[in-house]
Amino acid sequence: METEKILAELEYKFICDFIRIRKDNNLTQQALADLSGVVREKITKIENGLNSPQLNSLIKVLEPIGYTIKIVPITKED
Repeated sequence: METEKILAELEYKFICDFIRIRKDNNLTQQALADLSGVVREKITKIENGLNSPQLNSLIKVLEPIGYTIKIVPITKED
């Protein structure tokens, strides 16, 4: 159960960061879709936590706004 909680928290944080970055770049979902070549519906599903996108889709969406995916250690809060 603890692993599921950690995964849910990480996914929630990712989604929040994803939305913040899109908005910080003054982009609508459609504008980001147009820039990345990923359909708006997929971006909507990512932002609503309805889809676990493939890695290449995430990279395609993040690259036009200057971001990528990186593997980093999970810091555990005590």
